Amino acid sequence: MASFLIVDDSEFVRQALTTVLHRYGVCRAAVSVTDAEEHIASGTEWDGFLIDVRLGDGSGLDVLATARRAYADTPAVVLSGSLDRESVNRAAALGARFICKPCGTEELAPFLSDVLTRTTGDRIYAATERARHRWMLSPREAEIVEATLRGRARDEYLAATQMSVNTFKTHVRKLLEKADYENLSSLAIDLLSQQD
Repeated sequence: MASFLIVDDSEFVRQALTTVLHRYGVCRAAVSVTDAEEHIASGTEWDGFLIDVRLGDGSGLDVLATARRAYADTPAVVLSGSLDRESVNRAAALGARFICKPCGTEELAPFLSDVLTRTTGDRIYAATERARHRWMLSPREAEIVEATLRGRARDEYLAATQMSVNTFKTHVRKLLEKADYENLSSLAIDLLSQQD
């Protein structure tokens, strides 16, 4: 499981982010620059940082700069309620994604893909996420893509999901139409051959 550090002085934002991230890993929260720097220095192996630009006692970008000394390649997101060019550019220079609040799973998906690919080495998860976003797949369609990439037999998938054959065929037909492929095998091969 991944380990996330959420740095935001808003309890509401911390709770919302924890709700999104808890299924992917453990979340720790910091409410200030001082608190965040203590977490960073704690020796915990952080897999992802989510840091608000404006904190009560300073800048979240300074927190990220501190984090980069020990965690140079760890995926990071800088959050802000406003789109400020200086903050966006500094976040990019520090190797972080910049997301305007409010945000949810959709906006955090590329960050989560980075974290999970890095922590699990799971190229299949990354390929599924690419497909989901590229073709705006439904959750069920994305699940079918992932099952195909993992080599699950159709009957095994149907038994696990208790889906009827006709419903499965309908989902596959819609999925292939969206992706413009003739079959799931070709789709799977192309997705796995693409670079992350």
